[in-house]
Amino acid sequence: MSPGHVDLDADSRLALDFDGVLAAVAGHARTAMGRDGILDLFLFADAAGAMAETATVSESWRQLEREGSLIPTGLADPRPMLAGLAVQGVTLEARALRDLAASVLAASELGRRLAALDPADFPRLYEMAPGIPDLAREADPILAGIDGEGRLLDAASPELARLRRARARLAERLRRLLERMVREPGRDDGIRDDFVTQRNGRFVVPVRTDAPHALRGIVHATSASGATRFVEPLETVEPNNELVRLEEQELEEERRLLALWSDGFRRRATEVDRSLAGLARVDALEARARYGAELKGTAAEIVSGGPIRVRGLRHPLLERRLREHGGSAVPLDLDFDPADRALVLSGPNTGGKTVAAKSLGLAVLSAHAGIPVAADSASLPLYRQVRADIGDHQSIASDLSTFSAHVRAISRCIADVRQPALLLFDELGTGTEPSEGAALAQAVLEALLRPGVTTVATTHLAAIKAWAFTTPGAASAAMELNSTTLEPTYRVQMGAAGTSAALAIAVRLGLDPRIVARARECLGPQAIEAETYLVRLRESLAALEGERAQIAERTQQIEDERTRWTLRLDLEEQRRRDGAAAALERALVDLRREGRRELDQIVDKREQARAERRLAAAESRIAGEKRRHQAEIAPGTAEGSQRDWREPSALEAGQAVWVGSIGREGIVVEARGEQVDVRLGALRLTVRRDDLRVAPAGQTADEPPGVSARIAGRTRPDDRDETTQREINLIGRRVEEALVLLDRFLDASVLAGHDEIRVIHGHGTGRLREALRRHLDGHPQVRAARPAGPEAGGDGATVVELR
Repeated sequence: MSPGHVDLDADSRLALDFDGVLAAVAGHARTAMGRDGILDLFLFADAAGAMAETATVSESWRQLEREGSLIPTGLADPRPMLAGLAVQGVTLEARALRDLAASVLAASELGRRLAALDPADFPRLYEMAPGIPDLAREADPILAGIDGEGRLLDAASPELARLRRARARLAERLRRLLERMVREPGRDDGIRDDFVTQRNGRFVVPVRTDAPHALRGIVHATSASGATRFVEPLETVEPNNELVRLEEQELEEERRLLALWSDGFRRRATEVDRSLAGLARVDALEARARYGAELKGTAAEIVSGGPIRVRGLRHPLLERRLREHGGSAVPLDLDFDPADRALVLSGPNTGGKTVAAKSLGLAVLSAHAGIPVAADSASLPLYRQVRADIGDHQSIASDLSTFSAHVRAISRCIADVRQPALLLFDELGTGTEPSEGAALAQAVLEALLRPGVTTVATTHLAAIKAWAFTTPGAASAAMELNSTTLEPTYRVQMGAAGTSAALAIAVRLGLDPRIVARARECLGPQAIEAETYLVRLRESLAALEGERAQIAERTQQIEDERTRWTLRLDLEEQRRRDGAAAALERALVDLRREGRRELDQIVDKREQARAERRLAAAESRIAGEKRRHQAEIAPGTAEGSQRDWREPSALEAGQAVWVGSIGREGIVVEARGEQVDVRLGALRLTVRRDDLRVAPAGQTADEPPGVSARIAGRTRPDDRDETTQREINLIGRRVEEALVLLDRFLDASVLAGHDEIRVIHGHGTGRLREALRRHLDGHPQVRAARPAGPEAGGDGATVVELR
């Protein structure tokens, strides 16, 4: 047993038919190496290995659904070719070389496609790419030089093409020469047929043996009847010799090419092996993914020391057979707490106990091999050993009775238990006298009732059912039986004990009722009473299960209703906040419009400057109110709030500050409590203290992090030239974004005292240009707007005159 491999002996493997599952999975592989890789899958005994393999298969499953298979169909098995390359000096045949090259090229393409995957979505597949060498340079010439039938093409090499052209020309010349000879007057009495043929690679003509005038030449063959000789005329001996030489050179060139290509692969044998191994690996991953999709399976969750918890579990082979005939398997639900180390599963004959035990065993083995489990969901513990005794092992050849075979199987299962272990027993204690069998079964279960061992046993024995109910660490489950029709439903009821219902089933199957009645008398009142109690218990559990399902459904309804109301309240709150923000924005726009109208009516420059300062202060207050409102909605995201800037603890004259409401840097002139006078270039205005931010130590206050110096003229007048202060570049901006930036720039330009600015928008489709010019038309801060002159950008820029 390999280290880290689940200990699964041959008898248990056969009892669970795990090889049948592997064969079903292998049927989805596209390469011979991928199929063999499935048949020899590693059963990871460590949780990390099992979970990693399952995660990789899941990635392959997602990739298949998104983009299709990474593995092409029709690839030949490359392993015979690899065996030939292992022998030094051996040259592969053309067809074998082409098959090997096709597999190698498929592997190279696979590596490129894996490398192109998004590592965030497919990290495990992406990491496989570097391990697959790119051998396209070795494979491409072979695929271009050998056709699908294994014939070398003229494209294989220039020399081969030259030799073939020369041979074709010479052969055509020879054929015409011989055709003229056989058609010469006087040849009719000696030439058998009016055609030219070849013998031993040389062009010849058929001549009658009894011809009165013999054709001078070399006889290469005689017909079976002896009436015809195939003669090479003396005139064509030398051209035929040249033709043979060309054919030999052609064959030599073909041998050279095959040897060259074979040696090329041989020199990179290690890389060839790695590339083909990567191809087989991904093929095996995709095969498991296709199998899971076919069965509508799921990736199992491996939880070391966790419970057995499966929903909608089916036996995968039974599911496939039923589906082929238009049916479907009844899904099983199992909940087995780790504190309960033994599960006794009881129920009627043909009720599905054996199938349930096998399904669980196959689910565990599949999970440890990265194979999707045939279930809706599956959470399974980690096991290092799996043993199963299922089926009738009677053997005449080995002189074993059913009981003897079961005892030997049980001994094998419990002889060397490696924890954590899963042990599965079908009909434990059968094959002998019932009371002794029950005693033996109980003793076996008690011996295995220890930490690290999970035992699942099916039984008909009442004593074992009772033991499971009364023993700590044991649990009971029953295969459900329809009490009216006495037909099995194939569903598992956890916490119940199943009734065999043998006598009732015997009546339904037509046995004489008098015989059944006598059997009840022989059974005794206590047994009948016990069976009745089991039936009542099962019915009570079924009723409780129904009530629990109703409670769960109602709880989910309440949770859904709560979620709907929460969402409704959130939307209402958001609408309220958006309405308040919009109202503040409208107030700010109205203030600017009215203030600008009043300013235009003031003739006195000093009075106009004072009015401008009052307007700027009012704008600052409203903008600050808007900023605080936005901060309440989404702290840290409001316009003007910068993570890397801090609120001022103290303000001093001459200190650089950032005025958030207008997006400009200024210098503190005087701080008067909550009112601060700030100078912005030639303009002085009063703002609220909470509208200011100061840069932390070591950071200049030119602009807050993440804010472009190009936007809205946010630069100091003393460190930018006049052109930079008076223009904004909006090329590449979306219309909505550009309009916001333009408004900010207009505000800053007005505050800086500019009378004219330039807006650069480029030509492009014209959409941005037209949107900007429509926005400027009628803007309260704009006197006029016109296209720039040819020397200033032409129609790719707009000159704006400010009020």
